[in-house]
Amino acid sequence: MLQTGSCTSQNINKEKTTGLTIKEELVKEHELEYINTYPHFENNDNPKTKEWLSIQDSVAKDYYTKNSIQEYRQSLDYVNKTFNPDYYWLKNSDNAYYYWADNDSTQVLYSRSKLTNELKAIYSATYDNTVHFYKPNKEGTKFILFVSDDNADYLRVMDINTQEVLFETSKDMNTQQVSYAVWANEKQIVFTGWPNPDNSKNSYLALGDISNGSIRKILTGDQIPEHNEEHFIRPNLNYNSDILQALMISGSESYKGFNTSMETIDKNPKWEQVMSEKDSVLYYPNERNGNMFFLRYKNGKKTLVKTTVNKISKPEEDIILFEPNQDYVITSYAVSMENVYVITSKYGVEHKLYAIDKNNNIQLIELDYPITGLRFYTFDTWLSTVTLLQSSWKENYVFIDIDDSLNVKINEEVTRKTPLEFKDIKTEIVEVNSFDGTIVPMTIIKPKDYDKDKPQKAIITAYGAYGISMEPYYSSAVLDFVKKGNIFAIAHVRGGSEKGLSWYTDAIKSNKFHSWKDLLACSQFLKDNKYSAKDRLGIYFSSAGGVTAGMAINENPEMYKAAVGQVPLLNPLRLSYQKNYNASDNDYDFGSTSTLEGLKSLLGLDPVYNLKKQQLYPNTLLINGELDELIPVYDSAKYIAFLQDYNNRSDRTFLLDVIKDQGHGLDTDEATEKSMFFFNNEL
Repeated sequence: MLQTGSCTSQNINKEKTTGLTIKEELVKEHELEYINTYPHFENNDNPKTKEWLSIQDSVAKDYYTKNSIQEYRQSLDYVNKTFNPDYYWLKNSDNAYYYWADNDSTQVLYSRSKLTNELKAIYSATYDNTVHFYKPNKEGTKFILFVSDDNADYLRVMDINTQEVLFETSKDMNTQQVSYAVWANEKQIVFTGWPNPDNSKNSYLALGDISNGSIRKILTGDQIPEHNEEHFIRPNLNYNSDILQALMISGSESYKGFNTSMETIDKNPKWEQVMSEKDSVLYYPNERNGNMFFLRYKNGKKTLVKTTVNKISKPEEDIILFEPNQDYVITSYAVSMENVYVITSKYGVEHKLYAIDKNNNIQLIELDYPITGLRFYTFDTWLSTVTLLQSSWKENYVFIDIDDSLNVKINEEVTRKTPLEFKDIKTEIVEVNSFDGTIVPMTIIKPKDYDKDKPQKAIITAYGAYGISMEPYYSSAVLDFVKKGNIFAIAHVRGGSEKGLSWYTDAIKSNKFHSWKDLLACSQFLKDNKYSAKDRLGIYFSSAGGVTAGMAINENPEMYKAAVGQVPLLNPLRLSYQKNYNASDNDYDFGSTSTLEGLKSLLGLDPVYNLKKQQLYPNTLLINGELDELIPVYDSAKYIAFLQDYNNRSDRTFLLDVIKDQGHGLDTDEATEKSMFFFNNEL
């Protein structure tokens, strides 16, 4: 007998499979029993598991090679290299822009003067170093850098003019989990230390003195009442401000927050709790001159408010700065030296940008409306300029600078041009009746002269979790697929926040099925309206979208001819039992095994658990990062092993591609290219 948490497990079956033994584990928990398939995959150190994963990876590589992925990549490389800029990862200070560029052997950080336009290289790192985070100070004289190599993770402060290392520590650095630091002033920084990656209760805030290299802990997890060991401490501080915030970062939208005065930081700082999860402060406030700006739910809608530190927990005393119009929701906001900016969205697609001055006057910023894919890229409360990133399903990234006088300027240095061959691609938004009469918006990307009398291949994608909207993004691989006469569709299913808070909460736990029912309705719409040939529809998903897509496939596997998942969540039922993985992020959306109700919810929505033997499933490719810190590789391993073991038709392809040295944040271009390549071949 094997004890698994509070449940009992027993091996009840053994059969032969490809290179491994199938073990079905009977799990008894609360008053229920369920079968956990392939439990040996949950042990990353199992030699046979490693061997099996290695074999699967080789099979995937052979597939790419035999089907000429290199030729496909070369065609996309021409587009990407021709129309992508040399520079990326933009930051700002008072007097300069900063961005990175790559050459054959190094990554180089440049500064460009806002006054003279002079370009200067200020730092370089070889490719055996990974840069995780950087941030210049207000004056543009120094920058913070988190970097790792084969030996250690480092936090450094560099002098921009001399390139001298002014401050360095490798003690308690854990860049794989968190790389975050803020400038307190020109001489001090505040950062997160995390000595034990298995237990964030040991995380702490430290004050680093650049002038003498000293480090002093100023807040530890042990000082925080009822501190959840899966949460870590992150600093939030406006440059030269007296108010230092310590945030307890969790998987929810609302955090605990503690404040102290920088005036006492060198003595014995006294921390006061100023907000808790129940205060419905979304993420964290931005402070400017003693005022706190943040989003809070009011009457079920995200609302931008202003208050003071001691009134954060008193929503009745909020000053309301902005409430969105009907059908629109607030997606994000930014605070600059003089203004507050807010972006609203309709269905997660159509965006508008507003500015609010210090007298609370609201003004719509003049942009080329209708506009899509608008988000804040970089801003600080001590800067007079905010930078936004704008893109759409068919247009490459455009960087927009807006100063506090509301002058709008395109930053040509980092803006990416859209290839001419993609200019004729069109988008439309349709409304689909779901199974219960709910109207679900869906974006359709299509060629200009798409002929419905000759339906071709189509791909549909959806997410439906955590209240995250499916907002536009640019991908040359996706547009290349569309350019060839095909369709790419985005179903804005329940579980996101395209229509507000209720759109999200209407698809959690026992109502999670609304997400995949919406997806199936949108999929059928594509076929009924001749956007897809009857047998040429593919389904594309990632991360927590694996639950939505995986269950849609389980319910109607004949709907799809091919499926591709990137780092997909496919076995949430088992996540809470795994060492080093945080399941609390999923408790609100999916349920927790700690309660009978939560266990029932997970059993009803877990794609791996609900797979059926002898059922024919679509051709499937799953792409995972070997070092994924959020979703274990075994989720995809179990799924692919099941398809291979119980679907033995020779005309079906089931592949698992595990990318070494990558985590949950896969190289987007590489993963998308492989995905579109698979769809091109299998649809």
